Amino acid sequence: MSLPLKRRIEKSLGPLFDPLYLFYLLLDDLKSWRYFPKWFSSFRPRSLVGEAKPWIPFAAANWLEHYLKPDMKVFEYGSGGSTIFFSERVAQVISIEHDKKWHALVTTALAQRGLTNCIGELHEPRPIAGSPLAPLAPLSIDQSHSSRYIYDDYYAGTTVHEYVEAIDVHPDHTFDLVLVDGRMRTECMQHAIHKIRPGGYLMLDNSNNADVAEMVRRLHSYPHTVFRGIAPGWPPTRWSNTIWQIS
Repeated sequence: MSLPLKRRIEKSLGPLFDPLYLFYLLLDDLKSWRYFPKWFSSFRPRSLVGEAKPWIPFAAANWLEHYLKPDMKVFEYGSGGSTIFFSERVAQVISIEHDKKWHALVTTALAQRGLTNCIGELHEPRPIAGSPLAPLAPLSIDQSHSSRYIYDDYYAGTTVHEYVEAIDVHPDHTFDLVLVDGRMRTECMQHAIHKIRPGGYLMLDNSNNADVAEMVRRLHSYPHTVFRGIAPGWPPTRWSNTIWQIS
């Protein structure tokens, strides 16, 4: 269902829209029925951080449950329930976050569970006083050099290059999984490619979004799987999550 059509129907149906839309989603994607109990339980009055659940389609989370092993290392852009989920399953997690309050919330949740194998890094957008916008580098699958400034339109007049380049300090082929689910996803993916061990995976949430379409196209030659289906929370929604196996 296209977004404009969805909004027109939502306006006409009012409060009836969300329940009917859920029914449409389940009919349109019969595989999502298997996740209905998990979806229903996500309404409990606790956040996904408190529940230690990643905010990704249930099908993608199910794949993670089977893939992750106790000796693995995981890097993620964008902290949340996924941070705790990973920390309970692997040897080491490095989680990069741009929002100070959210970083503090996740840090507290980790401490409450006694999890000490996660390094949570806060890299807030930095103001650039009087600096002209630097030209964007040509898009490539990988980004082996550092850019002086990387701009996020959501934070006008700031650079988020420290956030994007946080993975650069790690040796190549370090991580079994890199999850990109935060700011500047294309740039983060470029910096992540060489940091994934051969046979490891790059995971991109919201891979159906237009702002990552070109990068998704460029990664098409890698073995990949697209998970599309319902995700936790209300109102009901679904989106795509893609994994690429890096060789």
